[in-house]
Formats: sequence, structure tokens, C-alpha cells
Amino acid sequence: MDRTKLRAALSFIERETHLRTKSYRMLSDGIQGEFLQAFSMMVRPSAVLEIGTFTGYATLCLSAGLQAGGRIDTIEKDDEMTDIYTRAFDIAGASGQITAYNADALEVIPSLPGPYDIVYIDADKRLYHRFYDLVFDKVRPGGYILADNVLWSGKTALDTPPADRQTSAILDFNHTVAGDPRVEPVIIPVRDGLAVIHKKRD
Repeated sequence: MDRTKLRAALSFIERETHLRTKSYRMLSDGIQGEFLQAFSMMVRPSAVLEIGTFTGYATLCLSAGLQAGGRIDTIEKDDEMTDIYTRAFDIAGASGQITAYNADALEVIPSLPGPYDIVYIDADKRLYHRFYDLVFDKVRPGGYILADNVLWSGKTALDTPPADRQTSAILDFNHTVAGDPRVEPVIIPVRDGLAVIHKKRD
């Protein structure tokens, strides 16, 4: 990918997200974006699945290391930001590599063929466990599942976490992953906590 075009597209997303949305805190920041780019370039994926496009910042970061002919499938239920990420993908010259689904991920995921080298989960926190179960068999052995916001502003690390639905759901997800013998997980304390979950080869 042309790095100059990528930087221009990411700058466009940052500007438009701050100008047009009240949820700009949902935007991946530069540090996390750099991590996702580096991770993608290390893995060199041929196929990526993203659950939760928002305005497309992480989508483009994950596209940085795509192999020639590689693809990203990205799913976003809210259609309000479609024009932002569509324009950004054009600016980056990545439109031909990205298929965007404006739909409910729970309905779309079963129809996607896979296999994926990377799956990035950053959508409804109450559904993380369900997303994990749905995508697991679509991740190639040796591939990765990334999940954002697993520290949830530090709430999941408290001795007595709050009992709201989102915190409880993320805790359930974290405990499930930690006890899953099929994977090797680690939580990286970048921004709001990023889980890197390696699917074992056997």
C-alpha cells in the first residue's frame, strides 16, 4: 500500500470523525493504529475480517500488510458513517481490497467463507463472546483474533468490577478466552486494552 495515500486517508478519517460524530472517542488513535499496521505487516494476511467498521480507521490500518490480492471483509450495522469510510478507502486506493457489509454481524458472519488470518473485533461489547464463537472456526490455524476495549477503562481489572451489562460481558469474554485451551492469549495495555489471541495450530 502507498504509505502517503494511507496517511492522507487516515487524516481524512480523523478530521471527519471529529467534525461529524459525537462518538469520536471510538476512533482508534495513532498509537493503536500504528500497532495494527505493524501487526498486519508482520502477519502479512491474505484475508482479514473486521467486526465494527465505524469510520474505517482500523480497517485501513489492518490493510497495510495485506498480501497482493488480499482482502478485508468489514461489517458495520450503523449506516450513518458509510460515506466517510467509503471516501477514505478511495483516498487510500484500497477500495478494491475491502468489502464493506452494512448489516448485523451476527447475520453476516455465518455466510462468510474464510479462512481469515486476522479477525478484529470492535463492536457491541455485549456480544464479544458470541462473535468469538462465530468466527473461531473461520480463523486459520496459526491465525489471530484481536479484540479491542478488553480493559474497558480499567473496570475489568478491578477487584470488584461494576455489574453493568457491558463490563460483565467483557469480563465473561476475557475469562472465556483465558480458559480456552485452543488459544494463546495476551492483553496488551495499549489505549483501552487490546487482546491478541493466537489460535494454536493443533
